[in-house]
Amino acid sequence: MSTASRTVHILCALIAISSEFAEAEIFKNVTSASNLDFVHQNGQRGQLWLAEILGPGVGVLDVDDDGLLDVWAIQGGPLDARDKLLPSDQLYRNITRDGKLLFERIPDQANVDATQYGMGIATGDIDLDGDVDVFLANFGENELWLNRGDGTFESAGNEKGLIGTDWSIAGSFADVNGDGALDLYVVNYVRFTTALHKECLGISLRSDYCAPTAYEPTPDQLYVNQTDSTFRDVSMSADIQSSVGGGLGVISTDLDGDGLIDLYVANDPTVNFQWRNLGNGKFENVAMNSGTAVNGDGKPEASMGVDARDFDHDCDVDLFMTNLTSETNTLFRNSGEGWFVDATNSAKLGASSYPYTGFGTGWVDMDLDGDLDLLAANGAVSLIANADRASELSPLSQRNQLWLNVGGGQFTEILDDEFVESVETSRGVAFADLDNDGDSDILVANNDGPLRVYQNVASTNNNWVGLIVKDQNTVAYHATLSIVGQRCVSRTVRTDGSYASANDPRIVFGLGQETIQPQIRVTWSDGDTRTFGPLAVNQYHVLAR
Repeated sequence: MSTASRTVHILCALIAISSEFAEAEIFKNVTSASNLDFVHQNGQRGQLWLAEILGPGVGVLDVDDDGLLDVWAIQGGPLDARDKLLPSDQLYRNITRDGKLLFERIPDQANVDATQYGMGIATGDIDLDGDVDVFLANFGENELWLNRGDGTFESAGNEKGLIGTDWSIAGSFADVNGDGALDLYVVNYVRFTTALHKECLGISLRSDYCAPTAYEPTPDQLYVNQTDSTFRDVSMSADIQSSVGGGLGVISTDLDGDGLIDLYVANDPTVNFQWRNLGNGKFENVAMNSGTAVNGDGKPEASMGVDARDFDHDCDVDLFMTNLTSETNTLFRNSGEGWFVDATNSAKLGASSYPYTGFGTGWVDMDLDGDLDLLAANGAVSLIANADRASELSPLSQRNQLWLNVGGGQFTEILDDEFVESVETSRGVAFADLDNDGDSDILVANNDGPLRVYQNVASTNNNWVGLIVKDQNTVAYHATLSIVGQRCVSRTVRTDGSYASANDPRIVFGLGQETIQPQIRVTWSDGDTRTFGPLAVNQYHVLAR
């Protein structure tokens, strides 16, 4: 057989395998059977207040240190009358056994009385005690909850210097100055209160939710951890507020390969920001020069969710973000030379996303074949524009979307799946291996609706290796892992991204049908590198220094 014929034969086989998988069930809605009974309240009373349609996110963290990730559900409540009895965020303990997802409410003894109007969540160990702490981005005063290590939390936002009162949507913990302590970037949206509410008209001059352009955008904030778990606002001195946009999403990662953690901010509907870490306490917005401020047509988009991974295995970090209906989502492929290319259409991601408004999103290896697939949780923000797609229960509801990575930088949409068939007003998505079987399950936070859990039930028989990366006693945030002997197969330890949500900090490499025990190279955020293994497949390993 000639080389050309062999190549065609292999390509056809891969397409056949991808098609077969695309027709199989991947995610199963097990919300009811799992006892996850949380329902979000947005407090809508007919005034069409902008804040009521943008929450919530959802987060995962191991509250009781039993190796299973628990759930932090973000609550809203009334936007006015905040002096009355208010609903609180809710924690759910993961008590999964034998592959059956199961949760139970964590009682009030956890001391979490988070009754602000919630938007998003960020997780990180700010005091390096080995326990995961929680930052809550709110419509109102933000909150910091310190994990005491005994299953309870302590409210400490004011004492620690995190006292922002702007309308915040999301946060990202990252050690931006390299001192070993997690700093915090907070994404703020617009200057809106119920007193500042405006009456806006949509198509046919009917009342609708206002676009964010009706209000003044609010500057983001950067808080530096002073290594004693107290924070100092350095937004001005770091030049973070030299550019202002209506921020909704944020991701922290090294976008230019210089070893420093950069920040990418998804704005609505203005140009996005790419904050390049200069290493001297300052940041420079290089989005316009790098090609990530606007899409390939030179137009700014209304971006919501964002993720950053090396999806094409070329040794640099690419970007994906969800956008508004009639804009398409956007895939920025990193050229490796300091600039990005809009590869949305060449990746076959444009047309399928055009009718939808995406929020929670992420690259995830759904089938453990080693390639990163894509997911988007959708939900409209305009009553009138969404009239043709809405369900009877919610005028802003839309179906969700999955895309399978079929190689060659391209994706194919999966249409037959319980996650895709769900028609709700979805916002935040958290990615987590909730049953510890190696593949990623998903939590979907719906606006004014139930929190959903979808268990990954894909039957591929592919192998995997899971990694829990530690630096001393805590999670090794922003450590980079790679498989020895495989060029450009790497992952970074993060919990941010998606939309207003906090994800599983563990790393899983899908190995396909490979049975050879891999060696894993870990590069910590300070540049220290070590190699571990060979490691047994189909189980988790702790890699620590």
